[in-house]
Amino acid sequence: MTSGKLRVLVLLFLGVFVYALPGHADSSACYGSGLGSDGLANTVVGGQWGNIVSYRFRAGHSGPLQQIHVYLIQNHVGYSAGTGGQIQVTVNADDGTSEHNPSSTVLASYLLSNPLAATPSIYFPIFVFSAPPLLVRGQLYHIVFTNVDASPTTNYLSVDALYHVIPPTPSQPTISDADSAELLGGPAGTWTPRQGYTPILELDYQGGWSEFNGYMEAWVGSSQIISGISAVREMFTVSGGQRIVSSASIRLARGSGTDPLIVRLENGDGTVIEQGEIPAASIPVTSPVSYVWATYTFSSPHTLVVGQSYHLQFRTASTSTYQAFPIRKGVAYGFQNTTYFPDGYAQFNQNGSWVGWTQWGVANRTDGDLQFYFAVNQAKPPNPPTGLTVVLH
Repeated sequence: MTSGKLRVLVLLFLGVFVYALPGHADSSACYGSGLGSDGLANTVVGGQWGNIVSYRFRAGHSGPLQQIHVYLIQNHVGYSAGTGGQIQVTVNADDGTSEHNPSSTVLASYLLSNPLAATPSIYFPIFVFSAPPLLVRGQLYHIVFTNVDASPTTNYLSVDALYHVIPPTPSQPTISDADSAELLGGPAGTWTPRQGYTPILELDYQGGWSEFNGYMEAWVGSSQIISGISAVREMFTVSGGQRIVSSASIRLARGSGTDPLIVRLENGDGTVIEQGEIPAASIPVTSPVSYVWATYTFSSPHTLVVGQSYHLQFRTASTSTYQAFPIRKGVAYGFQNTTYFPDGYAQFNQNGSWVGWTQWGVANRTDGDLQFYFAVNQAKPPNPPTGLTVVLH
């Protein structure tokens, strides 16, 4: 398959049970999951089209990149064939053009010679570089997947990414398309961005720093209705420093009615901090249902204190309906908690009680987050004395 295919049942195939990303959910600009997705989409590496795939990213850390963690699809007709091929995985410098394609400068290389023996999992392998490349924070790089098998049209596999049914621009609200993208290349040497695709990719540096995106699934098949007593919320306990937040955003859909979406920020004991409304008109009713980002700006900024628990709740009147679903953190597959929102999880109101989501036959899960984020106010550096420069680290 050259184009992505929405899948909501991928883990049935597997049979198994922000953040340090620049501009992402635990960056200084926002706090929350900060990503949107309608499911997963594959891109064949090799195959009859001779596809080459690049994951473009902007490094959020300076240091040797020891290994990467990705999502591959093997052993499934349409997504892979034969042996899976031999996949050359390289770290390439950016070409510096306005298109920001991979350059021919290879900084590190790993050969996946037997995909069906990949470790620690053939679906979520880790590739360790024998000579770790030195990355520089703020610079663009590419992880390039090339099928170098002698018969790449019959032996191939797919890389997997988060996916939007209707690709927005930018693909994500918390990170630019320049800083995170999937590019599709071919034998002719040209590259095309796959709009709406977000790489599932963890970057692990020497010294223990991990970053980028560890969300690896969207529970679109388990959306919950928001109407009357039925509501959704993200419950969380703040870690890693206080946040001064000025707005809250959620990705959801409106099904019917014209009542506003009620946004309620409350303490862990249920006492309200602020409650307000997002007009229904800002969330269009569509057929088929499509999900959009909606934002409520607080009347004044609020400080979220380290160690304190909070709820960000979304509800509406019983005469209208909205719906929302979480994205899944890759905790069960070894993704580090710096690659997803580690401070909380999504809940819905079930018969008057708040519970975690139900997915894949497991109830009250704690590994899903609403597609949400807070905008965080940026602290301004002090004015330096005349003739001096303030350097922030």
